[in-house]
Amino acid sequence: MGSKANFNSGNLIQSYYLYSALLALKLLALKPLASIVCHPEKVQRANLSDLKNLTPFWLVAGLYMTTSPDPVTAITLLRVYVVARIIAAIGYVTRIPTMMKELAFFVSFTITTYMAACVVMKYNHAL
Repeated sequence: MGSKANFNSGNLIQSYYLYSALLALKLLALKPLASIVCHPEKVQRANLSDLKNLTPFWLVAGLYMTTSPDPVTAITLLRVYVVARIIAAIGYVTRIPTMMKELAFFVSFTITTYMAACVVMKYNHAL
């Protein structure tokens, strides 16, 4: 990772766009995968899980970007979230330890919650 001097708000927004697009591509890739995999209902469950988890993330992460977060922290959160959601999706279609799937969900949930709390704290004066 780079130092804070290497980031500006434009880079941060571009990182948000990049990681959001990667998550969207992963979501879109699950649909055709369902027709190939032996158990398409598992892929369908992964797809529904992603829809339930990605929708709030996209909204909250976009709002989080408006709070002038520390760029290194923000990009790290985006990266970890993407990895966690990929692990969660893999957990639906392959056999990985249950603890790993649960940890992936917990990490992604915690990141979205943290970002939402940061947004609320930044804009609480609007109440």
